[in-house]
Amino acid sequence: MSKINLISIILITSLLSACGFHTPVKNTPLNASITSTDNNAFAVELKKRFNAEATQSLAIQIGAEVQKKQTSSYTSAGKSNSYTLSISVPVKIFNNSKKLLLSQDLTANMHLSKMSATQADRLQIEEGYTQLRNTIIKKLLRRLNRLNEN
Repeated sequence: MSKINLISIILITSLLSACGFHTPVKNTPLNASITSTDNNAFAVELKKRFNAEATQSLAIQIGAEVQKKQTSSYTSAGKSNSYTLSISVPVKIFNNSKKLLLSQDLTANMHLSKMSATQADRLQIEEGYTQLRNTIIKKLLRRLNRLNEN
């Protein structure tokens, strides 16, 4: 029984190594210098995600965040019942030698429905923008990790 287990382990290991399966080689902590406009909520949230002790290998320029709110439907009383929220953030990423690596407007959209009172509307909309901002930050961090690997 032990010979069969040994042969199966050797076979599985050789198949995994033949197809290119391997653990990540470069796993360096990510840090970047961030420049943005004053009071940019996106930049503040992004700075929280970096390791301050790591060396800065990238420079990120963040433009002004553009928030859009579109009313999707109305109730019989004329009040809005649902919204489509979107955020767009222009981002430029440079390496240490000031070479432009990425220049793109990152966007995210969300649909909010069944809104009730006015105060609840505002709170739900602000929470929606926070979620959209976090979605864009996750996308940006994935791209930064890929750029940092090179």
